[in-house]
Order: sequence, then structure tokens, then C-alpha cells
Amino acid sequence: MNTNIYYEVEAKYWRRDVPNIHDEFATTVPKKTDIVESSTKFENKSPFLARENAFNHYFSILDVLYEGLGKEHTTDAQARIDLQHYFDSGNAIEIGGKESKFKSSPDFDKGIEIYAVIEDTLNSTSEKFLIHGIRYLEYLDRFDVGIQESLEGLIQEYNYYKSNGFLVTSYVDNLDLKPVGGDKVSILKTPFDWEKLTTDYAGLDLFEVW
Repeated sequence: MNTNIYYEVEAKYWRRDVPNIHDEFATTVPKKTDIVESSTKFENKSPFLARENAFNHYFSILDVLYEGLGKEHTTDAQARIDLQHYFDSGNAIEIGGKESKFKSSPDFDKGIEIYAVIEDTLNSTSEKFLIHGIRYLEYLDRFDVGIQESLEGLIQEYNYYKSNGFLVTSYVDNLDLKPVGGDKVSILKTPFDWEKLTTDYAGLDLFEVW
């Protein structure tokens, strides 16, 4: 086989409360030393084990951040709200009108993400796609597009394993996306309840591409 699959966990977040640069009374500004940034690669003869280790590392980062918050990590949905404390510096500027407002922010690169990387060793090329992550959100009451991107990545990951003859039977999670305008798809199991996650967005036609 001329391909290799491994996983990367990337994290970038603020290590402390950051000064508001728009505050005329602020005497300091955010610095690079205020940012934690890491990229950890997980590789194993068994890509399933590499994948498991990547998810474990992801949760270990969340444990540290939640310890800093003095709170208990409960659900993925709640984490997307709680961890904005580390992603959102408060320095965004809101632009646009009431119906089409958005934010210009220095924090769009903040988050904690797991990527699957498929490397073609023969041609020295690679493909990288998100399979789970929590990112900076402009508005907490809007759909997190990272959820859809992660699901797309999980489907792509499963199709790669399947087409390359990996024995995935005991790792498969079959999802019915019809409630959200999609179809039935298969992914490799994750620590998250994707069936519930997609059902929460029923009727929004977010996954009609499938």
C-alpha cells in the first residue's frame, strides 16, 4: 500500500484574559506569548489506534481548559459555548446591518481540532480533513459550520478506510441523515453521539449535499 494514514490534533487558544484593544483606557495589548499553540501527530501501524490516541489527546486538552474554568466538562454542545472563553479575545468588530451582521475578528484561527491525514507516499502528496473540532464562534445562537465540516470529514475518512480494505465492521456507526435533508451514511465511531447531533438540526436542510 502506497498510502499512510495518521492523525493530528491542533490547538490554538488564549492562555489568559486578553486586553480589549478597543478600550481607550487599556494600557496593554495582546501578545504572541498570550497564545498557546500546538500540533501533535499520532501515527501507528494500526490507524485505528492512532485515531483513538488522537481523540484521547483532544480530551486531555479539554480537561486542562475546563480545570482552568473551574467547571466540569459535560457535553460537546456545551463545550462549544464554554471554551469560547479561550477562543474569543473580545476584540471582534461587528459589521453589517441587523439582518446580515457579522464580525471581523482576530480569533478565527482559534480552536482545538482533530484532523485525519492521508499521505500518498509514492507521489509525496497528502490530504487533510477535519473529523472533529471546537472553534471560535462569531455568534453562539448560529449554526456552527464546523459541525457540518466534521461530518463531511468523517464520511470521507470512512470511505477511505472502506475502499482500501480496512476491516471496519466493529468500528462503524451508521447514521440516518434524512431528518436533516440527507441520506443514510456510515462513519467510523467517535466518542460523540452524531445521531443526536444531526437530529438537533432537523428541518434545517443543512446536510442536503448527501
